[in-house]
Amino acid sequence: MSNRSFPVTSIYWKYDNVITDEQIDKIMDIGKGTWQSASTKNDKDPSNKKIRKTDIIWNNEQWLYDLVWPYMTNANISGGWNLDIDSAESFQLGKYTDGGHYEWHTDGDGYKRIDAPGNKFLHGKTRKISMVLWLNEDFDGGDFEFYPSISKDSRWSPTKGTLMFFPSWHMHKVYPVTKGTRYSLVTWFNGDPVR
Repeated sequence: MSNRSFPVTSIYWKYDNVITDEQIDKIMDIGKGTWQSASTKNDKDPSNKKIRKTDIIWNNEQWLYDLVWPYMTNANISGGWNLDIDSAESFQLGKYTDGGHYEWHTDGDGYKRIDAPGNKFLHGKTRKISMVLWLNEDFDGGDFEFYPSISKDSRWSPTKGTLMFFPSWHMHKVYPVTKGTRYSLVTWFNGDPVR
């Protein structure tokens, strides 16, 4: 389901191997910072490693937005979503070491507003389109999957330089890494809540 030239409603839109090794190296340089353990929105235990085991670094350098925004715009139209998008959140560089995973989850619902009064770009907006960029493939495990009932064609082994976009309300997961380290870059594109 990638690079079609006619309108279609898709659960995802993928661009295989479009980000260059040089661009990936520049992204990986972000990883020279201080990693922190990722948390979840689980109220009882946001650091529950049964739900998510990932180390992350946040980044909001403008060149990253300039790199992926045109792909997002094209995916939004080509995928048939045509969602109103006017902002994006910070990028999250993720590192999944041995056993690293993220159980079934959604990134947003298209309705719940972000409460960030100090951020004029995000306050009152909602997540509409999620993005993942796979940065390497020299590891075992770590497959990405949409909830199986969505599509027969719903599970992938990450390929370096591949970008995928999908509506943030589609349930998905990252399977445990069994050998090596899996790296990915994610962000979420936002707009006014769906009415």
